[in-house]
Amino acid sequence: MALRHEIGTLGESLAERFLVDRGYNLVERNAYVDGDELDLIMAHGSTIIAVEVKTTSNGADPFDAIDDQKMCRVHRATDAYRLTISRVDVIAVMLSAQGATIHWVQSMA
Repeated sequence: MALRHEIGTLGESLAERFLVDRGYNLVERNAYVDGDELDLIMAHGSTIIAVEVKTTSNGADPFDAIDDQKMCRVHRATDAYRLTISRVDVIAVMLSAQGATIHWVQSMA
C-alpha cells in the first residue's frame, strides 16, 4: 500500500509540474471535500480547474482506472468545493524505466 501511495504522490507531483510549466498555478493539492478527494486544483487566469491524476508503473493504462463511479465522486467534490470549478481535467502518468509519459485530457467546461 505504501508503494502505491508513493507512486500516486510522484504522479501528482509530475502532473503539477507539467501544468505549472504550461502557465497554471497550484491552488490546492489533495483537497478533501465531504469525504471525496480532488488531486489538484489549478488556476489558469481566472479559470479554476480540478485535475484527477492517475499513475501507473506496471504498463497498465491509467485511464482504465477512471470509471463513471470515480468521475461521479470527483464531480460531487467539485460541486462542494469552496471555489467555483470551471472544468475537470484528467492527467494520466505512466512511469517506466525510461521515465514518465504524461497524457492530459482537458474537459469542456
